[in-house]
Amino acid sequence: MKINFKGAAMAAAFALTLGSAAKANAAVGISFDLGNVAIGYSDGYMGNDHQYHRWANARDASRFRAAHKEQYHSYKHNDTRHHDN
Repeated sequence: MKINFKGAAMAAAFALTLGSAAKANAAVGISFDLGNVAIGYSDGYMGNDHQYHRWANARDASRFRAAHKEQYHSYKHNDTRHHDN
């Protein structure tokens, strides 16, 4: 009886470990959708939600700039030299 209990406990611990690993791997799959960007700037972007967001990384900014040159500005979003007052 003692051996069966140990085996069941080990199987339960293994199942919990696998379940936790699957959840952790699922969280890593976050991606950036260029379709959520209305206007890009050197330091971030204005999203379709009308909120400013910083680029998560340089790769996202580079991808947006290459795909949407007409919507990308090479200056910072709050540079007053480029805004109508």
